[in-house]
Amino acid sequence: MIVWVVFITFIILFLALDLGVFNRTPHVIKTKEAAIWTSVWVTIALGFSGVIYWLFQNGLVENPTGLAPDVAMLKYITGYLIELSLSIDNVFVIAVIFSSFAIPQKYQHEVLFLGNFGSYCF
Repeated sequence: MIVWVVFITFIILFLALDLGVFNRTPHVIKTKEAAIWTSVWVTIALGFSGVIYWLFQNGLVENPTGLAPDVAMLKYITGYLIELSLSIDNVFVIAVIFSSFAIPQKYQHEVLFLGNFGSYCF
């Protein structure tokens, strides 16, 4: 149970940092900034694979299927990369929606964040 509490706490912390600290003032996000942030979040996600390895290595999570730590880590990375590649089509849909509603570029990050947050909460 403690693992889930820590995990959810980190998710809430990262969401608060994203909108409340790093993107407090709306601005147009340039390609360089987008690339840097993408690198940061991908690095954090891939770094989490080390946490998965550690949790399975030390027996801190239930393991009813008897996965080895390296297999659990590989399954996480595989799932992450598949989801990342599947999310590309969402980028095109979001671009069409933002264009059709004429949302100014400097507010697009906040609108996207709040839309995602609202969909998860409700």
